Amino acid sequence: MKMYYFKLIKEFSKKKNIFNPNIDKIIIRSGIAKFNNDKKHIKYIFESLNFITGQKPILIKIKKPISNFKSKKGDLACINITLRKNLMWNFYYKLINIVAPKIREFNGFKIKSLDRFGNFHFGIDDCSVFPDFFSEKKFGINISIVLKNLKKNFLEFYKLINFPIN
Repeated sequence: MKMYYFKLIKEFSKKKNIFNPNIDKIIIRSGIAKFNNDKKHIKYIFESLNFITGQKPILIKIKKPISNFKSKKGDLACINITLRKNLMWNFYYKLINIVAPKIREFNGFKIKSLDRFGNFHFGIDDCSVFPDFFSEKKFGINISIVLKNLKKNFLEFYKLINFPIN
């Protein structure tokens, strides 16, 4: 990951190192509201995400009931993991170099997934594309890559860190 960092410093160098653009965090979520009655499935997803990321996930509960979704206050909504520093860069490397090429018919992530702040949001439908992970049950995850200290030139930044954008 140092090679990415040195490329970033060359391209976007500022007076102080803390003002250089960088990835702040990677957030990984998996919705589990539909499996509220199936505790074994929730435990399976929890342990799988723990294995994939190397960090213990957090269970997020519903705060307000919504009748359209048949959800009650206190039910489980999703499993959330926030990766920073070394775990974040290790996951990023694994995502770009190992997981992305294994995704069926993958040509790169769409530019539409980029928001106005330069953060990138996308989903993976099946987690069996992760290495050393054989899923018995199919589940998907949503991944958000959050940037810091970058106001423009988002695409340049993502190209420098070898992020596959179509």
